[in-house]
Amino acid sequence: MIKKNEKEKHGMSRREFIKATSTASLVAAISGTGVLFASGSDKIRVGLIGCGSRGTDAAIDCVTSSPNIVIRAMADLFQDHLDSSLKKLQGTLTQENIAVSEDTCFIGFDAYKKVLACDLDLVILAAPPHFRPEHLRAAVEAGKHIFMEKPVAVDPVGVRLILISSELAEKKGLAVVAGTQRRHQAHYVEIMKRVGNGD
Repeated sequence: MIKKNEKEKHGMSRREFIKATSTASLVAAISGTGVLFASGSDKIRVGLIGCGSRGTDAAIDCVTSSPNIVIRAMADLFQDHLDSSLKKLQGTLTQENIAVSEDTCFIGFDAYKKVLACDLDLVILAAPPHFRPEHLRAAVEAGKHIFMEKPVAVDPVGVRLILISSELAEKKGLAVVAGTQRRHQAHYVEIMKRVGNGD
């Protein structure tokens, strides 16, 4: 854990460092493949499914991690969650990074399907985790790259659905990243080795 004097020395807490690097790594990994960008576009078009505080913050992290990212569609079960999320996004991000309208904001149990029908490159799945397996399946079938928050499922049936959808995503050439991606990031693993070695 970083002590106060270490935070002052480095200008960033451990939590701030992890938050800043996790989404940046996702975008860098996916955009480096050249398949995330829409044909003829230099912007990554993102949809947010699940507009609570975690989803909203994940959208902010995504947009601020790299240039040319725009939030295009949003979905939540509840109108007040969507309204609160949109207000925070509009107050935090630049106008160029928010391109949602009434036509691309959806509420209800089927709202995720409406987001997935939009012209998007990437979706953030941040609704409550018991919805995650179905949302992942639908996103893969819709041909979207995916960032999903953890936990990815809450029961064995959900885990099996996640595995099936992940195999389909691999066959389709789609990137699927979960909130635990730092455990597998090469540069993060290397940094942890260096910390362990006393560097």
